[in-house]
This record gives sequence, structure tokens and C-alpha cells, in this order.
Amino acid sequence: MRPGRVSQVDSDFTVDLAKMYTINLGSRRPSLLAKVRFWLTDYELRCVACYRFGRWATRLREERPLLGVAALGVFWFWNRRNLRIHHAEIGRRADIGPGLLVMHRSGIIIGPAVIGSNCVLHHNVTIGQRIAAGNHGVPTIGDDVWIGPGAVISGAITVGDGCTISAGTVLSKDVPPRSLVGGNPGRVIARDYDNRTMINFVVPDRAAGTP
Repeated sequence: MRPGRVSQVDSDFTVDLAKMYTINLGSRRPSLLAKVRFWLTDYELRCVACYRFGRWATRLREERPLLGVAALGVFWFWNRRNLRIHHAEIGRRADIGPGLLVMHRSGIIIGPAVIGSNCVLHHNVTIGQRIAAGNHGVPTIGDDVWIGPGAVISGAITVGDGCTISAGTVLSKDVPPRSLVGGNPGRVIARDYDNRTMINFVVPDRAAGTP
């Protein structure tokens, strides 16, 4: 988990919302009515909100143990509901930067992993530990990475900034930044691939300030 306090999780979710509002509602600051409708009808938003709540509860437990345990209990039920109804689970031990966008929630399973800012996830994506041969390493995924439907990313590998992981890719080795990756096993198809139109909305680096 990146250094920081509960407030950092709050700011990450604020950036997530700004990205979702911009893409889905056309404005970072839509009307209150538009926000209410969006919260009531967008299930991808709820999956991201559940994950951020789990991160918040984890940090709360470090600062206020009793309240944190209660919050983690709420997260557990909320997460189980998402898994049962939406078939999606983003574990609270995953460390995901701001600007997370879930395009299609069904079948997304994310375990322990480190994922940078502006990640775009599609359905049936699995990210986490590799179990074979006792390898329990977790992936480290950079900023501005687009991950297509049915992709599997596992093991102690590094995916560079700006990569594009094509649909159906099974990736278990490092790939350099700005690579287009595809296949099973995953391999680099093209280098210096520009995925900016696919990412759609990019959150500035923390050093430059969030939107």
C-alpha cells in the first residue's frame, strides 16, 4: 500500500469520479440530478466505489481499530454482493492509482497487484498472483495501461507505462512501456503504440496536481 493516510484514498476516488463523470456525463462537475442518476444506474461505478471503500477501511483500521474492523465488515458484505451479482471482485489488497475506469464489470477478478493511474479494465480480466511452481509474485502495472476483455496478467512481472494489452492476452513476462501486447502466451506485437484515444481521459501526475 502506498504511504499515506485515509485522505489519500478519498482523493483517489475523487479522481475516479472526475474521470467517470467526464466520460459518461460530459463534465467533471455534472449537475446533482445527473450524479444521482449515475450513482443509481452505473454498476461499474459501484464496483470501483466498493474497492476504494475497502482501501479506506483498511487504512481506517490502522488508525482507529474498532471503527476499521466495522468498516471492513461492511466492505466484506458489499464485496460479496458484487461478486455474486456482478461477478466482479477488486480485492482491497490491490494497490491501484487514481483514475481507475471499469468499462464492463462482469468477470473482473483482481487480487494482489500494483497498478498505476489511468488504468482501463474490460470484462473477464484476471490480474494477480501466479500459482504455478510456487511463484506467488504479483504484477506491477504502470500508468495509462489499457487492458482488454479476457486478458490474464499474472506473476511477478512489470508492465510498462502506456501499454495496451489486447483481448484474450495471457501475459506472464515483462513488457516495455508503450507496447501493444497480444496472444497466448503474450508477446509484444508493436512498440511505441499510442493508446491515448483508448485511455480517453488522463489524470495528471500527482506532482502536477489532480484535476
